[in-house]
Parts: sequence; structure tokens; C-alpha cells
Amino acid sequence: MPGLNASLYLGLSGLQAQQAALNVVGHNIANVNTPGYTRQRADLSAGQSQVEGQIYFGTGVTLSSVQGIRDRFLDLQIYRETAKQTGADERYSAVNAIASTLGDTGSTGIAAQIQAFFQGFQDLSTKPEDAALRTSLLGKAQAMVTGLQTKYQLLEDQRGNADQSIGALVAEVNTLTGQIARLNQRISTEVTPGADNDARDQRTSLTDKLAGLVGINVVENPNGEYQITLDSGTAVLVTGSSSLDLETKRGGDGYLQLVSDMNGAKVDVTSAIKDGTLGAKLDLRGNILVGFQAQLDQIAAGLAKAVNLTQRAGIAQNGLAGQDFFQNASKLNVDSLTGLPTADGLPNSISTATASLSGAGWTDRYKGMVNLLSVNAALVKDPSLIAAAGAGGAKGDNANALLIADFQNNSMAVEMGGTFTGFTSAVAALVTDLGSQAQNYKAQSTAQQNLVSALQAQRDSVSGVNLDEEASSMMTLQRGYQASARFISVINQLTDQLVNQFGK
Repeated sequence: MPGLNASLYLGLSGLQAQQAALNVVGHNIANVNTPGYTRQRADLSAGQSQVEGQIYFGTGVTLSSVQGIRDRFLDLQIYRETAKQTGADERYSAVNAIASTLGDTGSTGIAAQIQAFFQGFQDLSTKPEDAALRTSLLGKAQAMVTGLQTKYQLLEDQRGNADQSIGALVAEVNTLTGQIARLNQRISTEVTPGADNDARDQRTSLTDKLAGLVGINVVENPNGEYQITLDSGTAVLVTGSSSLDLETKRGGDGYLQLVSDMNGAKVDVTSAIKDGTLGAKLDLRGNILVGFQAQLDQIAAGLAKAVNLTQRAGIAQNGLAGQDFFQNASKLNVDSLTGLPTADGLPNSISTATASLSGAGWTDRYKGMVNLLSVNAALVKDPSLIAAAGAGGAKGDNANALLIADFQNNSMAVEMGGTFTGFTSAVAALVTDLGSQAQNYKAQSTAQQNLVSALQAQRDSVSGVNLDEEASSMMTLQRGYQASARFISVINQLTDQLVNQFGK
């Protein structure tokens, strides 16, 4: 049977194991406020038994491993939902920032300026020969054009801001993927598989940050390495100890495009990035803000279309047919379309004009109309060229001015999304769309934030440090250490008795 020396080793193993476990508890307590830290647990196991005859004697205790307490499934969920949350939050912030400006209901708002413009024609109809009313109308028209272009430029500036931030975000993504790849290498070469808990914590923290920037899919290989791809699967970001950087280049439209190296070929992955801050910036720049600009273009095209066609059908004070009220509308190829009204056949409603302008390809020519729009310089120089009179052209005739004034509430004045609507309705639709999208993104952001918070709370309950639990473990280990020390003291006394009493 084991002797006293073996018993000393039993006590020593207890001291060493309890001390090592106490060190783990101390490490947990020290990191109680460390972001991303995962609680560690000392796994103690009985030493290999020793056989004496037919009896097995224990050889004490050993620290078999130090395990990080983590739930990989929760980590993957948090990565996915974090990308959705940051994406929705970024979209909401951007749309909400422009909603108040584009939705302005004051005198500088789009709706008020368009209303003032048509009111100018209404005022002119009361005194068609009045030069002051003609000059006032032209001033209101110029104010309306400037207002539309200012709002349009606001959206363009926001697109530019989003584009500028894309380069910085891509650089941040590449920095994070490089750091994760280096941690992959460190983890894959650890002496004891699964033992480098602090490296795993660092990698989890970095992956959380990466998920906030771009939607990702994460797979943990058997050797502990992360393989990370875009959530669409179109590009690999991290594989083993290597990271594949995203690159940026200028596209034909002057905006940044994102490319990735796939099997030696550079592939455009811009449209594949949907979530995270980067995905939101791309969506804002390429879709959301462009959609609002398109609505402004459609309103501007409706103005140019309706007013110019009716101007041509009317008679100016010089007795000649009217000229275009707005310049550059010819760049929409209006003259190439058939069925335009003439001085001999004044349209009695805008539906006659729009019917001739709703052919295939017309909506493709709306893009950029706001910036093309300007008041005809000839009319600005000579307001008498405004065609207020109808086809007869009699002095004091106001038929054309009345017709244009009536366009404000005509339900067939503006083509938006393949259907026709009035100017008031078109502007209201733009404002409503802005508000609706802002509220939708806010709701998404709030819902995603609540989900991410719930998942993080669940992860903290599993992996976070609980000081009450650590205090309890510390007291238990302290008692174990004291008991082992007491056991060694007893064995020491027995050894002393054996040597001093029986050794004489």
C-alpha cells in the first residue's frame, strides 16, 4: 500500500490543483469588466489510480484543463443580428436626417414653391397684360427651380458622404479580418486544443466589430479556426491564417465599387453586401437616396412637360406661338414624340398631353431632369413672351394662363412609378415616402437592438463573470486548499513520529 511519502504527494497535488483553480477564479474576477471576456472554469480530475495487489489507490488530483464557457450558437446569432441592427440604424439616421428638409412645409418647401408657381399663372390670368405679374411669375418659377435643385443637391451630397465613408469602412473591415486571421493562426497552433481562451475572446470581440460593419457568415473549423465569408457567400474574408482584403475602385458613375479576389479573379461584390454599416452606406448611395432623387426628377419632368406643351399651344403678346417656358426640356426628346398639341388644338386637359408622352422609354429620360431644368432665358429677358392667351390670341385672353394654373391639381400631370398623379399628390407622396421609410428603419433598428440585447444578455448569462459565483468558488477552493494543507501537516507529524520515535 502507498506509504507516507505517497500521501505527501496526495496532499501536494491537492494544494497545487486548488491553487491553480484559485488562479482561474482570480483571472475571472480581474476581468469582470473586460468587454468580450468569457468566464473560465478550471476542470479538475482525479489522478490515475495506482494498483497495489488487488486494490486501486488514488494518486490525488490534477488540473486537466481551463475551459472558456461559451455558446458558439449564440455567437453566430449575435454576428448575424448585429449586422442587421447596425444596417437598419444607419439607414434610419440618414433618411431621418433629410426627412425634415425635404418634408419642409414652410415657404421654402417644395410643395409651397410649386403652389406659388401655379398661383403666379392664376394671378396672371386676372390681368394677362400686366408686366409686373409676368415678372413676378418668372421670379416664382426661378425660386421653384432653385428649390428643387437645392433639395436634389442635398440628396447628392448625402450620396457623396456615404461614398466617402465607404473607403474608410473597407479599410476597417480589412484591418479586422487581418487581426482575426492572425488569431486563427495562434489558435490553430496551440499546444492543447481549446486551451487559448484569451485568444478566442479577442477573436470573438473582433468578429463582433466586423459584424457591425458588414454582414458575415462564420464557420468554426475542427481545428478552431474561423472561416468568414460575406453573408451572401460571394466572397471569402478570412480562411485559416489568411485574410482576403476587399478592394475599392471607381466605377463608371464615379462612385466606389468593391471587388474581392476569388480564385485569382477580381469580382465586383458591391451589390452582394446588404447588412452592417457598409451595406447600409451602399444601399443609401445606390438605392434609397437615388429613389428620392428619381421622384424629384419625375416632378420636374412633369412641370417641364405640362407647362412647355401648353406654352407652345398658346399665344404670346406679340401674336406669335409661345416658346418653351423651361429650357433643356428638349433633352428629354419631347419633340420626337407624336401627338403633341399645337396652336390649332389647345389641349383641354393635361391628360391629352401626357397620353402622347407616356410611350416606352419616357421614364428612362427623367433621370437628371431637376438639374437640367431652368427658366427660358428669352422669357426672363422679355416677359411678354409668356403665352397667357389661348389659340385666338385676342388681347386680354387668359385661356392659356388658366389652363396652366389648373395643372396644379390635375391628376394626370406627373408620371410616378408608371402611374399618373397630380403635383400636390406627387410632392405629398415624396414626403410620405420619406417619413414612412424613416419610421420603418427606426422600427427595424429598435427591434434588432432589442434582439441583439437579448442575445447578448443570454450570452452574458452563459459566459459572463458572476461575482457571487466566483466568491462561492473561491471559498470552496480555499477550504480545499486548507484541507490539503492540513492533510500534509498530519502526514508530516506522522513522518516525524516515525523518524524520531521508531528510528532510535
